[in-house]
Amino acid sequence: MVGVLAMDYIILPNYVGYDNEHYLPDVRGNYLQKAKYTLTSLGFRTEIVTIPFSESNPPGTVVKMSPRSFTKVTIGRSISLTIAGHREDIIIPDYTSFSLRNARINASREGLVIDTVMYEFNDNIADGHISFQVPKSGHIVKSGALITFGVSKGNPPDYYTVPDLIGKSLKSAKKNLAVSGLRLGELEYEYQPDLLENTIIDQNFTPGLRVTFPAAVDLIVSTEKEFQ
Repeated sequence: MVGVLAMDYIILPNYVGYDNEHYLPDVRGNYLQKAKYTLTSLGFRTEIVTIPFSESNPPGTVVKMSPRSFTKVTIGRSISLTIAGHREDIIIPDYTSFSLRNARINASREGLVIDTVMYEFNDNIADGHISFQVPKSGHIVKSGALITFGVSKGNPPDYYTVPDLIGKSLKSAKKNLAVSGLRLGELEYEYQPDLLENTIIDQNFTPGLRVTFPAAVDLIVSTEKEFQ
């Protein structure tokens, strides 16, 4: 009798509910066919939303579900399953003159992954808009491929100011040079065991110096490897 009462008043209400409801199982990570079978066997319908291919999700698996798993839902309700898409051929669109924001949105919709964003002064492209792209438009790539955008900073200034790069990481120095409109020159490596690897030790142009052209700034960079 105690077992029957427990089943009637504790176990079944928690799983099914008195209002013909079920707790949604977590089908994320399952392949679509298995996920649909699991949900339909409980009396739910399914809606499928496919997103572009991504290296982080196996194609054909459930990435997201709505309502969320373990939510109590009325039987017969439609459950939305977001499925990772398969790798497909993509013809690279022409993003030139798009704003960076719109280029990001459209590239993501196409299944492309933005690798690098670079900045340059450009007389012909409005500030904040795409001035070049790699690969160029018309190239055929697979979904999930990387794309690099160049973004215009508008008309070049009358002069460029050399930033202070000493003590920064090489990655940070590259960004600072891009923002200033200057170019990265030659890299020389020097053994410095007391510094983090790829720390800028010195630069050939004095910080704060004004130059009238987009000069290339040479850098001396630390390394933890002792040269023989």
